[in-house]
Amino acid sequence: MIKRMARVVLWGVKDKKSAIAGRLYELGVFHLDNVLPDDMTDDSLLLKKLRDQRGRVLGLIEALKWDEWRKLTDAFVENVRYNLFGDLEFMMAEIDRSLERIQSRLSRIDEGQEKVQALFTKLRKTNLILTHARAFLEQERFSRGEVLIWQLSRQAQHTLVSKINGDLDSLPSGHEKPWFRYHSFELADGSAFLVTSASPEIQSSLRTSAEELRGTLWRLPENYEGEPLVTAASRIRRILRSLPTRMRENKQELRQLSDQWGANLAAVYILLDERLEQLLMELSAEENDDFFSLKGWIPESDLARTQATLKEDFGDAVVLRSRPPDPAKDGAVPTALQNHSLFKPFELFLKLLRVPHYSAYDPSFLIGVFFPFFAGCMVGDIGYGVLVLWLGWYLKQKRSEVMHDVGVILLFLAFWSIAWGGVFGELFGDVGHRLLHMEPLWVDRAHTVGPVMVFSVALGGGHVFLGLLIGMIEGIRNRHRHLWMERLGSLLVILAMVSALVALRSKLPAALFSIPVMLLVFGVIFLLWGGGIGGIVESLGTIGNIISYIRIAAIGLSSAILAMVASMFVDVIEIPVLGFFMAFAIHLLNFVLAIGGSSLHAARLHYVEFMGKFYESGTLEYKPFAKRRRLYND
Repeated sequence: MIKRMARVVLWGVKDKKSAIAGRLYELGVFHLDNVLPDDMTDDSLLLKKLRDQRGRVLGLIEALKWDEWRKLTDAFVENVRYNLFGDLEFMMAEIDRSLERIQSRLSRIDEGQEKVQALFTKLRKTNLILTHARAFLEQERFSRGEVLIWQLSRQAQHTLVSKINGDLDSLPSGHEKPWFRYHSFELADGSAFLVTSASPEIQSSLRTSAEELRGTLWRLPENYEGEPLVTAASRIRRILRSLPTRMRENKQELRQLSDQWGANLAAVYILLDERLEQLLMELSAEENDDFFSLKGWIPESDLARTQATLKEDFGDAVVLRSRPPDPAKDGAVPTALQNHSLFKPFELFLKLLRVPHYSAYDPSFLIGVFFPFFAGCMVGDIGYGVLVLWLGWYLKQKRSEVMHDVGVILLFLAFWSIAWGGVFGELFGDVGHRLLHMEPLWVDRAHTVGPVMVFSVALGGGHVFLGLLIGMIEGIRNRHRHLWMERLGSLLVILAMVSALVALRSKLPAALFSIPVMLLVFGVIFLLWGGGIGGIVESLGTIGNIISYIRIAAIGLSSAILAMVASMFVDVIEIPVLGFFMAFAIHLLNFVLAIGGSSLHAARLHYVEFMGKFYESGTLEYKPFAKRRRLYND
């Protein structure tokens, strides 16, 4: 249902504005509709400083990789408030000093980590190259020639080697003939390298030829230049083995800093956010020399408590006046949903739509009744229902409001899945029949399809009829003539069709056919009167909506057949282990499809076929001026 709202105006003594705003913030029921004034010089500067400081705190929290919002208790936040929060300017100065200290330490840790990570990346690439050249380097360790490593394409390597060898072959043979040796390799990233060792006589020619082929001389990193490659490789490997320890030490230091300051920064962020909200409320008040005023909305159920609290705390320094909403004067009225705790999770379905209009009907209760009933009918299996029960119970324990609501919805779905499983006699398909000799209480839907289809269409007729009835009542209540006439016309057409079917089924005398004929005539009249030709189209669409409920039987039938096919693998495959594995895999697939398909189609039946008959969206959601701790926990 939708809460009844009261239009309120609050007048208060200007000197107590901050205290009154803080009390309203704690009460958490006042929906403010004042807008910020255009001319705010000093105040706007304070707002900017508060926003910047809040953003800086949040940035530090993210930099510390702290994400323990759910463990943050109200007692801890209040303790931080007691120790820190007082005068706004003093508070902001204290926070800035603390942030500077934390930022300085964090920057030192980050800088050290970045240096170690950069060094690790550089040395790892260097070590990879030297590892590929290791055997050649060891071989040439005591040679007189200069060992160089060139980054050169494979084709250029072939050209260079051929040229140098050709030059050596053209020289006359002798005791001191120059020599040239090489080794080539390629890394995983596609870069090719050539390691060369040559006698001093041809080193100049080798460098010139390599550079002409666009070769790049590979060098050791800084602090290693000039050192023999073999010696550098050994030292680099030792340093590489020590770097992970240094990185772990940096991460450990970051974790310690996060553990030390993360919760405190989170509490400061929440308190800054609250103070910013209060300041926005104070700035939005209309003021004169001595008084200020605030306009907004309070649920009627909270009005008496709010008035009593303000009177007790501030006496005659504050006055609160209220009246019922008048859309002509007030414009949009904020909508606040209020349902029994058992059905409140089903408000989740309305969060995918625009908020219901203040004067409209809240379908949360009916969604809570019909959605799990339809989805459970589609699943219709005791075994799958037990699995859904476990999943729903698991999600219900989550602190996230969304996960909790999904868990409760799944518990409803599990109940009806188990109940329909008993009606259809299904336990993981026909496993219950095979092992426990289960028999259906009504009909085996895998073999007798007709009754289930008839039942689905009848169920759809009742559901759509209820939606039309609600639409008609809402149209009358809100004085929308075309709406209630169209809905009434569609209702009469449905009644006419049902009456005709009953008459044909019972083979009643022809004279009694005047009842469905009269209903049909009146239905057409109301349709034409309320919506013209569009009303007739709407009525035909309603019939199509009813027929679409046959999907309940169709999806349930496909699930039941797939479950039976899974069991058949145990019989068909001669290897028992493989048969059980295939059966398990298909049951798992069927379970996922059953839950997903039944939920999606049951939701569609509500969004399109049912709620489309009466749901009226609004423009303004009730957002009280209140603490938002739940936002950080979700």
